[in-house]
Amino acid sequence: MLEREVFHQYGIVIDQHNVKNSGYLLRTSDQSEFILRRALSEQESEFPWYVMVANFLNQQNEPTMLPIPSRRGKYIETIQNEAYVLYQKPYDRNNRIYHSDGSRLALFHRKAGNLLAAYNELPEIQPWQMRWQYRIDQLESFREELKNQTQPLREFDEWFIETFPYYSGLSENAIQYIVDCGIDMGMNPFQIRTLAFNRYTANYHRTSEGLFPNDLILDHPARDLAEWIRYEVVEGEGNFEGIRQFMWDYHERRTLTQMDWNLLYARLLFPLPYVETVEHYYSDGNLKEKEKSFVNLKQLVRREGEREEMYRLLFQELMGEYGKQMRRVDWLS
Repeated sequence: MLEREVFHQYGIVIDQHNVKNSGYLLRTSDQSEFILRRALSEQESEFPWYVMVANFLNQQNEPTMLPIPSRRGKYIETIQNEAYVLYQKPYDRNNRIYHSDGSRLALFHRKAGNLLAAYNELPEIQPWQMRWQYRIDQLESFREELKNQTQPLREFDEWFIETFPYYSGLSENAIQYIVDCGIDMGMNPFQIRTLAFNRYTANYHRTSEGLFPNDLILDHPARDLAEWIRYEVVEGEGNFEGIRQFMWDYHERRTLTQMDWNLLYARLLFPLPYVETVEHYYSDGNLKEKEKSFVNLKQLVRREGEREEMYRLLFQELMGEYGKQMRRVDWLS
């Protein structure tokens, strides 16, 4: 029984529980609420950092789930034969001020930057171009294997083989852009760091009752800006006025530098949805998931012209004076 196992591991008496996403929402008699969430790639040694981040963000009026240790001092425990982590939900505060997506993200980046400024020995951010090059090289090697195999190709294989050179070219543009900008400005583009989201979208704060500290990573602020825009272009309505407003709302709270624009530009150039779709197709054995990946691939390819036009508008109209100083990619000029 779940309540019994939670009491045994944590000493917390649960009055009721409900299934919630990949875990459970737990309530006690005094109306305290907890989230029991499956552990994924987290390591036990990382949780002191997550606890510190959660406490700091809660103090800064950024509602964040607080990891709770078990009776034996561990954060990852076995419940119902699976690894789980228990989080205490932040208390609902009625004094929260409404901010637009752009303003809220900028304020979050500023608060997180203040936290990181107190630490001198933070790990270095692996440059984006190194991660991208590794993934593209893997896809290229696999494409060559497909071309040389003797058995018949599936339809997805044929689409992948045919479309990869175009997306590989986009990737090379993005990778070279970061390298060249670092040389032009004489600095490491990733010296500026904040707490960023694994994948930030317009829906994140609207559907979230609080942040999970282990969903945050050390990265450049431009990561979140680019992923918000990318989601709007690929998954949303791709409304240019909405994207323009998001960027200016952010800029009013945290001034964007030329390097911020450079990294935003490069990250949007990199065809991440295409890369992830192909990787997912070949790594997931589920037939329904493969069918979904194939549908996604065809949609991405067919909407490529819309994506290019949206990014062309974005770069031409939003960058202002910085745009005149930036390197240009010919096909977006």
